[in-house]
Amino acid sequence: MNLIELRNLYRKKLTDFSTRESDYFLKILLNEYFNLDFTFINLNPDCQLNESQINKILESLDKLEKNYPIDYIINKKLFLDNEFYVNEDVLIPRPETEELTNWVLEDNQGITKKKRVIDIATGSGCIAISLSFYNKYFETFGVDISKEALNVCEINKKRLCSTTTFIELDIREEKTFSKKFDIIVSNPPYITKNENLTIGKNVKFEPQIALFAPSKDPLLYYKKIINFSKINLNKNGLIYFEINPLYIKEINEILAENNLNDVNFRDDFRGKKRFLKIKLNERNKV
Repeated sequence: MNLIELRNLYRKKLTDFSTRESDYFLKILLNEYFNLDFTFINLNPDCQLNESQINKILESLDKLEKNYPIDYIINKKLFLDNEFYVNEDVLIPRPETEELTNWVLEDNQGITKKKRVIDIATGSGCIAISLSFYNKYFETFGVDISKEALNVCEINKKRLCSTTTFIELDIREEKTFSKKFDIIVSNPPYITKNENLTIGKNVKFEPQIALFAPSKDPLLYYKKIINFSKINLNKNGLIYFEINPLYIKEINEILAENNLNDVNFRDDFRGKKRFLKIKLNERNKV
């Protein structure tokens, strides 16, 4: 089977995707598996693959037909220009989370003193590692309830020569650190089961614990992180959240209950209210 025949097969089988997307998937896999770059593929459509190569490509096609994410197939996702290892133990980093991370970086351009930063529900570690990668004054920590996710963090830590410290922690349980933080950043689970039908088919392969908040209390993790901040965040410290745009009213109620009024919301690239920054003043602390 040659490349043009494979291309046609991918187009035929991947009915949930556009022709452009199916072509892109094939090119990515040919490059990842066999180091065939895009130029070679375009100039040599009649190039024949051997049997083992074809079997490998067809195996990936079978997964893609089931909407299995290509990022898990190649165990790779680009995040702020760095390649992060990903597998089914962690969420695939989204562009919105890049925006959240960039907000923290933008606000701290030009600092000349160390700041302690903790990323809660760190997943692949992409936020914590990226923050320290792009700002040498950040001393970053990442915490997660999942041991498997923390294993992925350690892989990414080595890949990017990061000094980030990763710790197993259930944010629902009270925890006091010996030294306080200057910044908390978090993209916690915030999708509810009611939204399950509105999300992409490929999301079913991502870890449910990292996606879904409790249906009876969809803002549980925001409440817990705010409580955590009262114990572990320095005066005038900052909290950066990625939030569910469907719960803005309820989020505002939580802010009012905790006397948090120094806040800013920000829209994502789709125009949805997706991010929240909170400044913790002395009167908000325990």
